[in-house]
Amino acid sequence: MSDKREIQKQRMMKYFIEAAKEIIKKEGVKGLTARKIGDVAGYSYATLYNYFRDIKEVLAYCVFDFFEECYQYMMESKNENLNCIEQLIVYTDAYFKYFIANPDMFQLIYIEDLGNIPIELLKGDKKLSIGVLLKECIYKCAEEGYIEKANIDVIHDLIGSSIRGKLLLLVNKRDEKSSEDLLLELKAEIEFLMKIRSQDRSPK
Repeated sequence: MSDKREIQKQRMMKYFIEAAKEIIKKEGVKGLTARKIGDVAGYSYATLYNYFRDIKEVLAYCVFDFFEECYQYMMESKNENLNCIEQLIVYTDAYFKYFIANPDMFQLIYIEDLGNIPIELLKGDKKLSIGVLLKECIYKCAEEGYIEKANIDVIHDLIGSSIRGKLLLLVNKRDEKSSEDLLLELKAEIEFLMKIRSQDRSPK
């Protein structure tokens, strides 16, 4: 494919992806149809199938865009004055709050069946940046002696699972605890995993 045709393809794909994201933000995943995407994008819905296998493939691209939005939201909370544990707590707090404010995105990313993820989304700069950001912060905690380097992957998985589990309960209204209560639990879990006493090292 020539460079010109590839640029045109990417431009058309972006129109449909942005249209799908707009619909998801307003109506949720259940409101998404090829016809609606086409209407918002300004093209016939049939044109969508020239660029995507099906709606699930469109959703997969939306997922990676929403992850990037969450990453940028988390990066806004970066503070050079915080130690690594405090920064990790702030990042997880931002991660949690992003999806509380955008429950339809949580539904899409963690619950919706996306089928086979397109290979190009799993390469290079398309890798999920949220997990990388948290892992880098945990790695720094290991370098500073709070945890063993051998435990980095386990702690990363535990924190990620805890965030998603709490969000699932909250979004589906399966827990009477407030988002503030769950955030306090997350903070306590991180402090426990880092083997520190909250009264000594909790964020100011």
